[in-house]
Amino acid sequence: MTEQEIRQVANEVLRETLGPHGFESADVRPAPDFDGEPSLHVTAHFRPKAGVTSGDASTRALSALRKRLLDKGEERFPYIRYDYPDDEVLGDDPSEPMPDRH
Repeated sequence: MTEQEIRQVANEVLRETLGPHGFESADVRPAPDFDGEPSLHVTAHFRPKAGVTSGDASTRALSALRKRLLDKGEERFPYIRYDYPDDEVLGDDPSEPMPDRH
């Protein structure tokens, strides 16, 4: 599947499963997983004040996305990252560059 097709499927599935929890949109980035295997890194963006998504809803979303992608012939595993705009960044933020410690 193309990245655009995968993004469309991810948005459809996550809207169905996470819409009631404040889901807004998804981005998809193909990248290797921790073992170097091809995978899909999906970022689920939520509306402000959406609150935290329950474990049950997160599990249902991942299962539904994996199944829909497999049904369409996409074998790469999707990893979902949840992005809440109200989250306070604590400690090191992996999206921020590391400070120069020299």
